[in-house]
Amino acid sequence: MPYRVTVDQEKCNGCEECVETCTVQVFELRNGRSLPINGKDCVGCEGCVGICEEKAIKVTELEIDLSPTVQSLLKDILYDCD
Repeated sequence: MPYRVTVDQEKCNGCEECVETCTVQVFELRNGRSLPINGKDCVGCEGCVGICEEKAIKVTELEIDLSPTVQSLLKDILYDCD
């Protein structure tokens, strides 16, 4: 699943804990604040959320928008497995 990572720049104190904790290098420190420069690489573990004492980081799971054709094909596959 894809995820959106946001950092509240007003809350971020630049401690670098998220930079050090993230195993897929989503964050980079710029101008004393953390930025999710590689947000597309987020795996949704939320280690950054847990380590951020300022509660500045939010990880949101994104829904995948499937076309009606793909939805129909998936429905057919799922029903054939029963």
